[in-house]
Amino acid sequence: MSKDTMISFRTTEEFSKSLKKFAKKNKVTLSGFIDAVLQDFLQSQAGQDILLEDRRRFPRQHKALPAIISGQNGSQKYFHASKITNLSLGGINLVVPKNGDGCNLVDQKLESFDVVFALPQEERPITIQCQGKRVFQTADCYQVGASFDDTDLDSYQALQSYLY
Repeated sequence: MSKDTMISFRTTEEFSKSLKKFAKKNKVTLSGFIDAVLQDFLQSQAGQDILLEDRRRFPRQHKALPAIISGQNGSQKYFHASKITNLSLGGINLVVPKNGDGCNLVDQKLESFDVVFALPQEERPITIQCQGKRVFQTADCYQVGASFDDTDLDSYQALQSYLY
């Protein structure tokens, strides 16, 4: 495996001596020893638990709700039909089908856009301003991840009631 990245860290002299002692005992370089210890940890259950831990502020819930996203790219306004695939009080994941209109969401800067959708048992649609975080392209759709930027109090309370 090619090692092309260097990591440096500070430690106490006593800890440094202990690491060097273990490296010498295992007949490897200090760098090789530290690399092996870290690799072993990352492959352990504790390491996997940390790597797979969801670090979102709010737990996401998997949903399937139709939605419209709208925004502006320069002077051009856009609207896209989409489907919400997961939702939390802090963000949203949407699937936008490719419809052959020549629009490429990867090329568009989805910096700020609105999402409009209906919730069951709500009389009015929910509108939330979002900040685009990522766009992932598949063969037939785009997956858009976004955090919530701004919403009116009624929409936020309706979303909160729906999720909890």
